[in-house]
Amino acid sequence: MPLPPPPQQPEYARSVFRNNLDGETAYQRHQRYVRSAQLYGEQIGDSSTAKKTDFDVLKKAHRFLRPDDEDTSNLSYEDSVALKYYRNLFKEFAICDLKHYKSGNLGLRWRTDEEVVSGAGQFTCGNSRCAYHDPEGLKAHDMPPLITLELPFGYAELGEAKSAVVKVVLCSRCKKKLTWKRDKDKAGASKAEDLAENQTQRQRVARTGNGKHPGEDTRPSGQKSKVRTRDEEPDHRSSKRHRNRSRE
Repeated sequence: MPLPPPPQQPEYARSVFRNNLDGETAYQRHQRYVRSAQLYGEQIGDSSTAKKTDFDVLKKAHRFLRPDDEDTSNLSYEDSVALKYYRNLFKEFAICDLKHYKSGNLGLRWRTDEEVVSGAGQFTCGNSRCAYHDPEGLKAHDMPPLITLELPFGYAELGEAKSAVVKVVLCSRCKKKLTWKRDKDKAGASKAEDLAENQTQRQRVARTGNGKHPGEDTRPSGQKSKVRTRDEEPDHRSSKRHRNRSRE
């Protein structure tokens, strides 16, 4: 049975289409509406809410660590999205970013399922900026020796200072970057201690007199102390014999 023909448009509708739409097709109207939304869309309503994506929500509500017994009955939409993403992460090994290693700051995140399947961060270097991080194109004999470390990671979240012990796998070059700030501070502290000790020694020597070391002769340079040798010592026995002969 054929479909009935569409109803005829009234004269008023046909006049609106002719006068206001200028005979545009559906695609032409779509393009015009899009241009209008791009030009005037921010002036209508709250643009920040209209443009917020799930990624924006996740960045705002994500937590590095969440309690296992977290109450999910009264969670907001943002927390629900963040919790769902958090439960899909693998929290055995972490991926780090050592871009600002000279300042002692680093970024850490958990691995995704794709990284777990490929072995990134466990069988490759965990530094995301390292040449040995991406397992694609790397062969087993090209991989340098890797070191597994447990880091005491301190971070600020929601205005609170938190800490956690995180396990990372790094190559020897990235390990040096990780400890670069601490090693430099230790070297600077050791150098400062040596300088302070030298300064104390100089002050102690100066207090003993004229810059001489303890036990050193402090007489003026023109007056030298005469040291008698064994040959120059007076012979008391010969002097006594000479006095006896004079008496005789």
